Amino acid sequence: MKTLITLLVLITLTACVQTPTHNTQVVDDRPGLAFELSSIAAEYYELRVDGISYGYVGQYQAGENLLRIIDGTHQIELFSDGKVVFAKEVYLGAGSNRILKVGNYE
Repeated sequence: MKTLITLLVLITLTACVQTPTHNTQVVDDRPGLAFELSSIAAEYYELRVDGISYGYVGQYQAGENLLRIIDGTHQIELFSDGKVVFAKEVYLGAGSNRILKVGNYE
């Protein structure tokens, strides 16, 4: 009987324990860069930011996907067949997004 009462008390006490309800969110406030392209050919320009290749510019179209980079001043270059067809220096602040318009430079 004593064991049964002890077991009943333990079950009652554990039923009163609440799981933690703390929720943590991480906010990504890095600036974003996207491109508005005027032609299908422009999608296949190679994108380089500060000399680092990020693939084809078509991956980062406005309204679809942003390229997240650190805030500061950056040199944006687009290459076609190894030649620079577009170059611009931009400043991006924390939490801001920028859309660059790109034409067909062929």
